[in-house]
Amino acid sequence: MSSDANRELVERFYQQVVNERRLDAIDELLSEDFVHNGEQRGREGQRRTYEAFFAGFPDLTSEVVEILAAGDEVAVHRRWTGTHEGVFQGVEPTGRRVEFESTAILKLRDGQIAEYRGVVDLLGLMQQLGAAPAVSF
Repeated sequence: MSSDANRELVERFYQQVVNERRLDAIDELLSEDFVHNGEQRGREGQRRTYEAFFAGFPDLTSEVVEILAAGDEVAVHRRWTGTHEGVFQGVEPTGRRVEFESTAILKLRDGQIAEYRGVVDLLGLMQQLGAAPAVSF
């Protein structure tokens, strides 16, 4: 696939899975042996990750800040927003509106996302929920 086609596939993944809550799209867009930060989770492991986020933040959405594609890799910086209305990582609902970011490099193979290497600002997210202390330098 071309770089443009790979970029479009990644954009489609986040739009369908996150913004439209179409978890069934995981079966089409992720490889069966999908790897997340070095751990082979497969489709089901990644599905559980999104289910946990959606349980904690039922209105969670994600938008592209920047996306770059080269060959079979796509780098994407995203902004996530949602309201904490369910238990997330053991934190009871606070009703707080949160915003956090993620940056990842996704490797594609045979028209599917095969690997995710990235970071999500979970510290910033947990600080917004009052579950982690503020950090200053």
